[in-house]
Amino acid sequence: MPSRSEDLPSLAALSAPVLRPAPDWRSLQESRAVVRVRTYADDSAWLITRYAEIKNLLMSEKLGRAHPDPANAPQFIDSPIIEEATGRTDYENEYADHRLMRSVLTPYFSRKRMTELEPRVAAIIEEAVAALASHGPPADVLELFANPVSMAVVCEMIGIPAGDRDRLGRLLSEVSMLGVDTDGLSPLADALKPLITQRRKEPHDDLISGCCTAGLSDGDIADTIAGVIFGSRGVVNHIAFGVARLCSDEELRAAVTADPALMPAAVEEMLRTASAGGVIMPHYAREDIDLDGVRIQAGDLVLLDLALANTDVRAFAQPDRIDLARPSNPHLTFALGMWHCVGAPLARMELRLAYSTLLRRLPGLRLIRPVAELVAPDDEFAAGLSELLVAW
Repeated sequence: MPSRSEDLPSLAALSAPVLRPAPDWRSLQESRAVVRVRTYADDSAWLITRYAEIKNLLMSEKLGRAHPDPANAPQFIDSPIIEEATGRTDYENEYADHRLMRSVLTPYFSRKRMTELEPRVAAIIEEAVAALASHGPPADVLELFANPVSMAVVCEMIGIPAGDRDRLGRLLSEVSMLGVDTDGLSPLADALKPLITQRRKEPHDDLISGCCTAGLSDGDIADTIAGVIFGSRGVVNHIAFGVARLCSDEELRAAVTADPALMPAAVEEMLRTASAGGVIMPHYAREDIDLDGVRIQAGDLVLLDLALANTDVRAFAQPDRIDLARPSNPHLTFALGMWHCVGAPLARMELRLAYSTLLRRLPGLRLIRPVAELVAPDDEFAAGLSELLVAW
């Protein structure tokens, strides 16, 4: 097996067409479950390509985000956000710290909280669709709808005043850029500290106040809230991918228009098929792992490709097809186990309401460019589409 990264398959050279099968990634999946690859940062790593192996690793305690020697850890991509997370996470106490943070966050994404929040989310989306309609076509769904909706909703849940949201949105865009000299999410976290001080004096029924009550330090609260805001970028991406799918799949659109009760199933299928390869969660092996005849050594970089798992024929019949009657859809878009996204209930609600409201308010919604011409930016971490121009 080649040991030098330059002799390995390069992730940067693999093509992932928007909303279409990705033959390059699929060929790696068919070759084996564990593939040695060259990362975007030009280091070597193990790419896990199949559903069962990825699921088992997510449910184990064999992987972590921290590395015992951060300065010399192999890197996935040139992103200050990942470098900051790797360097600041306490290797010895990573699992305990992670569980503590989840215990603080999870109640704010409970079913009860989502039920209470839904009317406000629905109102935010209605206002955003009205603004989109007022702008008139052509309109960029990302700029005029997905970004403002996602920021408004996550700030509503966190407890960030409306007047601060534009500034935080600009900071979020800046820290998400690849290859830039920033301090990860620190600029975003620093901007939150005055509000944390205020909430300690005047608690509200929001996530910031809950973090204060849980006894977290100002720095830990700021980092946690910044991470939650950054995670909302996933909703932005999925709104765009879903709108593109609904505007290009006539059968899907007709089905959810004729029977709105099908929208939750449509959301799950669109989440599962938003990408066919290259949606990767980077981790480090915390111990030696034997998998598919390969020995992964402790400290090695391990890349879990959730998109490949979601389109693995071993787990899903006709995986590239949108099937609203699929009897089971245990996709890994939100990961699993201790790595499962705590914000998944909020994301599902936002997507359901966003798609339904757009189709109801703008029944003539259509793409200006065909799906084949849609592209993803190459200078952002966790990027979706560069733009999504629509008319109606």
